Amino acid sequence: MIAALALLVTQIALSPCTVEGVTGPAHCGTYRVWENRETKLGRQVNLSVIVLDAVGSSHKPDPLVFLQGGPGDAPSFNARFYSNVFANVRQTRDLVLIDLRGTGKSAALTCPELAEPDESGVLSADFLDVKSLRACRQRLEQNADLRLYTTEIAVDDLDEVRRALGYKKINLYGTSYGTRVAQVYMRRHPAALRTVTLKGVVPPSLASPESHARAGEEAWGQLVQRCLNDVDCARNYPTLDQDFRRLLERLETSPPLLTIPPGNNTVASRVKLTRGLFAEAFRSVLYSPEAAARAPSLVKTLSENNEQSLATTALNTRLLVSGGRLAAGFFLSVSCTEDVPYLPQDIGSLAAGTFGGDYRLRQQIAACTVWPKGRVSPQHRQPTKSAIPTLLLSGEFDPVTPPAGGTEVLRGLKNGVHVVVRNNGHPIGSADKCISAMIDGLIDKGSVAGLDTSCAAKVPRVPFQ
Repeated sequence: MIAALALLVTQIALSPCTVEGVTGPAHCGTYRVWENRETKLGRQVNLSVIVLDAVGSSHKPDPLVFLQGGPGDAPSFNARFYSNVFANVRQTRDLVLIDLRGTGKSAALTCPELAEPDESGVLSADFLDVKSLRACRQRLEQNADLRLYTTEIAVDDLDEVRRALGYKKINLYGTSYGTRVAQVYMRRHPAALRTVTLKGVVPPSLASPESHARAGEEAWGQLVQRCLNDVDCARNYPTLDQDFRRLLERLETSPPLLTIPPGNNTVASRVKLTRGLFAEAFRSVLYSPEAAARAPSLVKTLSENNEQSLATTALNTRLLVSGGRLAAGFFLSVSCTEDVPYLPQDIGSLAAGTFGGDYRLRQQIAACTVWPKGRVSPQHRQPTKSAIPTLLLSGEFDPVTPPAGGTEVLRGLKNGVHVVVRNNGHPIGSADKCISAMIDGLIDKGSVAGLDTSCAAKVPRVPFQ
């Protein structure tokens, strides 16, 4: 960053700052963009920018820039994590965290209305409650045009910030939804990219949550089989799948009304734990290998009508989009523009025979009936074709972006390599050292040629608990 300081003074206001959980020098500030990038009239949005300066004596000119998932999460919430996992990269390169418009610290489009119970103190079993979303939309539209918070617009923001920071080329890392952002960046601004890493790959052909139910069912089946092949797990949980299915049936016929204790930003409330709400919450348990290793024990506890465990599990999903971490408004602006319009008419076939059913699909479709829709370019959903050195990383048991997505995207990448990380799920989880080493190698070489990916096949299984 030292070489760019003169540019920073005139083009973007960054000041020395302290980032919680991060050691070493950092600079923070904002960069203002037009909300309407076409007309350049009306409102502007302040984008949050955090630069974790390179700490070594040798300073490379191309930083590592992060793109978060969701849609609606933000890199600024993950500064500590990134500074730890990519400590080797930071020896020679800046780590740059830019929150997309409408997320994190960039005028986040949050919907706290989703966490508000009704007059009787009961939360809706719909985690995207339509009545609450109407109220959220009405409030947000006083200060934002919700049609202008889409991936392509956000990508053009990012490239403008890159230029303002004085970086000629960057290394881009995207996880989950961030892989969609990265692919759009590869199409719109290829000259600015030195390397790209895609973790938990979302292919352009996917209309989320098209594959959620099926991928979740497959991840659960794989977990059950691993349990049966494990002596201790099979002995302790010999009827794991049957117990899980019986729990789902009970919730479908007699959903309990559970008490949810007050949290930091929520009041005490109650919620009816329907099968759909529970199944969507349980699918998230399968995301990480650590949580999945506790799933058999969790199923046993939940099957014993442990109200506290049931309430905690429900809370994970019910309040997912109503807290400050995930910007529900941005999530919906992206979903209702880029995904839901492209779902097949027969959504039943997407979820038939899965434990999750069509709950998540129905939630997002209903939400989009009350949320505005933006525009996409003709390139939307088209394969990305590029010669940029690209590392694609998939978790073997990912319940949301399984390895097939990486295989699909790889077809358009002349200099790409797809690595399936053994015993891994959706986040980095237990494979963080292996994954960070591969990314270190890519960025250091600027090429996938000769990249050592052997550790991916050696990631150990997290023992069942």
